Amino acid sequence: MKYLVDVVIWGYPLIILIILVSIYFGIRTRFIQLRYIKLMPKLLLEKNSDKDKISSYQTIALTLANHVGIGNILGVAGAIMYGGPGAILWMWLTAILCSGLSVVENTLGQMYKTEHNGQYRGGPAYYIYKGIGSKTWAVIIAFVLFICLGLLMPTIQAVAISTSMNNTFNLSKLVVGFFVTFTIGFIIFGESKRIIHVAEVIVPFMAIFYLLLAFIVIISHVKFIDDVFLLILDNAFNKNAFYGSIIGNAINYGIRRGIFTHEAGLGSSPNISASSNVSHPVKQGINSAFCVFIDTIVICSATAFMILVTNCFNVMGEGKLLFEGLSGLDYTSFVGAAIDTVFKNWGSYFVSISIFFFAYASLFSGFYNAETNLIFIFKSKKLYKLANILYKCAFLTIIMSSSIFNTEFAWVLTDFGVGIAAFVNIIVILLLSNKFLDVVRDFELKYKKKDDSKYFNKDLECWR
Repeated sequence: MKYLVDVVIWGYPLIILIILVSIYFGIRTRFIQLRYIKLMPKLLLEKNSDKDKISSYQTIALTLANHVGIGNILGVAGAIMYGGPGAILWMWLTAILCSGLSVVENTLGQMYKTEHNGQYRGGPAYYIYKGIGSKTWAVIIAFVLFICLGLLMPTIQAVAISTSMNNTFNLSKLVVGFFVTFTIGFIIFGESKRIIHVAEVIVPFMAIFYLLLAFIVIISHVKFIDDVFLLILDNAFNKNAFYGSIIGNAINYGIRRGIFTHEAGLGSSPNISASSNVSHPVKQGINSAFCVFIDTIVICSATAFMILVTNCFNVMGEGKLLFEGLSGLDYTSFVGAAIDTVFKNWGSYFVSISIFFFAYASLFSGFYNAETNLIFIFKSKKLYKLANILYKCAFLTIIMSSSIFNTEFAWVLTDFGVGIAAFVNIIVILLLSNKFLDVVRDFELKYKKKDDSKYFNKDLECWR
């Protein structure tokens, strides 16, 4: 099973498909994610015309809660250990290229969204059904995403929280599990906007806390920054470099880490971004590309520079140690050791606090993701209400039990399910490419005319 996930699904087939489709849409849209990069902050703070609906900023906060997780810390460190410093450049290039896919899928999420209990909902299942007309595939993808994001992913995040709190602060996993379960229960048993309100408070706080910490560490070693840039570039391209024997690993780990952390093209973010109340579908698509930049170019880079500028890393290749900056330690210790160079003996504490907030935010954003697919599966209000209550109870039970027991197999199952959904999602957005491009042309025409009127399309439920 693990071989199937690592080699067949998440190996080169999916990576190559995502890169090729990213290039295709980049050419067709003239790299819309870069042309409108200056517009992103303005769109992010655009005034919400309906206070009962969710604003663009609120959905971006929840999307970042979903994207920014333990992978931004441990995943980046692992990429450096097994791919060398050059993996970071490939991570950057992947984020820039694949952010175009984020524009596509999140614009489609907006185009084919529906209204449920006064709130917009949408995602891959919705645009597969309404755009392609395949109810069978729509239900299958909704079910897969519900299982992976709503039942399997919580185990991973809960384990990360309880393990880090137990190892660093010697807190009982039972106590940590109860605290997380109780507080998450309070959030999800309210109306759906409570999840949004929590996200818009926690996400800026956790991001600023982590970036401020990284900034202090990097500035404390500012004289080595030029060397780090040269190290990354040399490792990424020069086959005769010190890490030349693992240049393939640098490309592989850099691309995979980029895709894993920003999730562009995988079909997860449209479940959240479709909730936004915007005047044009493309605006939310562009905002979603902004999420990719924040997640990978900013937060992942902060992790990478902390590690590299302090020389707190090891590099493995071909079964041997190519570089040793930390004797006897693996990638899980890189960030903590880097922080220790400035805040003596405090590194592990800061890392654990960051992991807590990153994983905690991923829990309630994952619930929102899964709930959106649950709404699609159960059309009957009575059935949905019952299913939703049962799901909330199951969700909390999973968090509590996972906090105590390690559930590593959930990683394999989640990667398998999301990988399958990603293949389908990529094919669907290709099939819907002409409809997407029509909406892009409408947006660009209005933008040139400075026309901010609401988008109209008689064939789309929420845009008539």
